[in-house]
Amino acid sequence: MVERQSAIDIVCGAYDRLPGTEAKVADFVVRNVSRVPFLSVREIAESSGTSAATVSRFVRHIGFDSFSDLRMTIAAEEGEGADGPKTPAAASVSTADVSGSLELILETKVSELRATARGLDPAVVSRVVDLVQNADSVVFAAVGNSIPVCANLAFKLGQIGVRCQCPATTESMILASLSLRPTDVLVLVSSSGYSRRLETILDNAEDSSTPVVLVTSNPAAPFAPRADCVLHTVSRDHALSSSQFSSHISADFVVEALFLLVMTGRSQALEHARMEHKSLGRDKMSTPTMS
Repeated sequence: MVERQSAIDIVCGAYDRLPGTEAKVADFVVRNVSRVPFLSVREIAESSGTSAATVSRFVRHIGFDSFSDLRMTIAAEEGEGADGPKTPAAASVSTADVSGSLELILETKVSELRATARGLDPAVVSRVVDLVQNADSVVFAAVGNSIPVCANLAFKLGQIGVRCQCPATTESMILASLSLRPTDVLVLVSSSGYSRRLETILDNAEDSSTPVVLVTSNPAAPFAPRADCVLHTVSRDHALSSSQFSSHISADFVVEALFLLVMTGRSQALEHARMEHKSLGRDKMSTPTMS
């Protein structure tokens, strides 16, 4: 059974849709999650540089009836996650406290991975595996730093005999999408779940009746209703930085999981892997001699 999202995952997922003042409240909440159950609306407002009215709007915006509802939810979740004393973590990433910052980053990323794994629907994952297993070709599409996520999965699938296309640029991906067929699969990786260039690729997939798999960290991804399968990842990057740089660690986890699941279902997977090793092994084992 798929577990519901935690309160902090809901806050992080809604972050990009929040007005500026409400985003300040979100920043404070995700960076002070252990303190929130002990604070009042007024204290949250003062600490985040906003107003009590803004805090109330923020709470309703993310789907809670009241601040008390959010506070009790977080308190319960913090209690469930208590496994004894924790190594002290910094309140924010800073070179002034490298050890504490490393603990904060570790805790945040581990929580991302756990929330991602718990939120994946096994039935949807199984369908994606079946689509990849039976596809004539798997075509990948992404923009920016999501492209390496696609390249990683394409390379791994290629090692076990799955025919893949992962062009190096989004422009080349658009060209590849013009040749999509109903027997292919298009895999879109997009943190935001929307891009004008990716929309062109999605249009081409729909024109050719090609199944579409979307991997996104946006619960309200605009592309989601148009995809055959949606794999939601969890991102808590806003707990570490207010910047828009995504780490893609949870997306990489989904990629690794898909690869392993596809590999276990392919009878010739190990044989293809041995052939790949035989073809590249000499290059990897050769040692240059010094004259």
